[in-house]
Amino acid sequence: MIALTPFLLSIAAIVANIFLSVTKINKISLLGINLAFWAIILISFFVFRVELLGGDLPFFCAEFISLGQFEFIFCVIIAFLTMIFLATIYFSDDESYFKSELIALANLAAFGMMGMIISSEIITTLIFIEIASISIYAMIALNSSSKSIEAAFKYFLLSSFMSAFYLLGAALIFGTTQSTKYEILSKLSSPSLITTIGVLMVIAMIFFKIAIFGFYRWSIDVYYGASTSITGYLAGAFKLASFGLLIKFALLYSGGWDEILAIIFSVIAIFSMFIGNFLSLKEIDVKKILIAAGIVHAGYIFINLASFNGDSSLFAGVYYIAIYAITTGFAFLLLNAFFKDQRVEIDSLAGIYKSSPLGALAFTLICLSFIGFPYTVGFLGKVYVFSSAFESGNVYLAIFGIINTIISVYYYLRIIISIYFKSPNQAIIIPKCRAVWIGILSILATLFIVLEGVGAGSILGYFNLIVG
Repeated sequence: MIALTPFLLSIAAIVANIFLSVTKINKISLLGINLAFWAIILISFFVFRVELLGGDLPFFCAEFISLGQFEFIFCVIIAFLTMIFLATIYFSDDESYFKSELIALANLAAFGMMGMIISSEIITTLIFIEIASISIYAMIALNSSSKSIEAAFKYFLLSSFMSAFYLLGAALIFGTTQSTKYEILSKLSSPSLITTIGVLMVIAMIFFKIAIFGFYRWSIDVYYGASTSITGYLAGAFKLASFGLLIKFALLYSGGWDEILAIIFSVIAIFSMFIGNFLSLKEIDVKKILIAAGIVHAGYIFINLASFNGDSSLFAGVYYIAIYAITTGFAFLLLNAFFKDQRVEIDSLAGIYKSSPLGALAFTLICLSFIGFPYTVGFLGKVYVFSSAFESGNVYLAIFGIINTIISVYYYLRIIISIYFKSPNQAIIIPKCRAVWIGILSILATLFIVLEGVGAGSILGYFNLIVG
């Protein structure tokens, strides 16, 4: 029971926020309380780490969830990303956007995402997916603008449709195997055609949540229609949880589908990288560039997933999605800090280094990390991913990845050039109290990108325990 302490604390945070949302507590106090909540949850993962990794679960949970190093690190990162998200809300416009109910929904979404990662059977997984998804529908629509409501409705409609696919796939799997547990499915040496179809239907729903090639069209409209802070949460935390689910279901418990999945993942990796770059090249809106570029980065991760076999590891893909999620969280935090929920074009960033030198430096390093510039965390991630493709014999995937990395330089450099070398149409004024917080958060982002990039960070050490 002790192993469940972090998750029980997150439920307590949800309940507390339901009561807080109907009080007249002010924004700063509410955010401060919730940052304290999640700081305690984050610390509890490390305090109870031995019990968590030892699988010390009560009998009524053991059949539905699993706890280990893989689940541990993903849940830790989601807790950290939730704290980044709460920080972004601080910079949101109080009058047109912020509502106290948003915090309760964010806590519920974070709990659902952690549940997605620790679940060990198909139906429990769907329940956690819906907990997270329904919370996010409501978070997007809270803004009450026509754009946000349209985005929430579109996401709800398409997600419900894909959930039906998931349920049908789960029914096919159960009908042929008499089980929905990942561990039992992994022991199928030669799954039947019906089982394979069911698995592919389940995976299709996960692809939708990741917003990968073939399933990405919704993400451009939905992510853009959401407020900037929520977009960052979707692009970072929710994508991390979805990848964690995909890795557990499709690879850690492969069940004899290795060859089929390797082909599918290879095709997805190639098309995602090229399509994501094509969408980003023609954009001038910074938010849309980051959204479309997320498809490219997902393609890089699929290079490692396609290259996975019994002799290689998932270290590269797991590491890349972790550092991408955190870097994306910081990127949208800074966008929200500078411009709140306004439209941000590349030219809008012109001369921002004068108003916030630290913020401009941090955003520049984020762009360089996304490119894969040496001594940034993105460079280290790409080295691991491309190396895994070479080692497994999938040299063509590494070549396509390098080509797309070179293509991506164009739109990231446009942003950097605008920050430092273009004259602004009007001066960007940042209040002194807000500038202090932007400076602190910018320093944290810079330290993460640089220290992790040279191998001095903690994530690298924790992931070394996974690969074994």
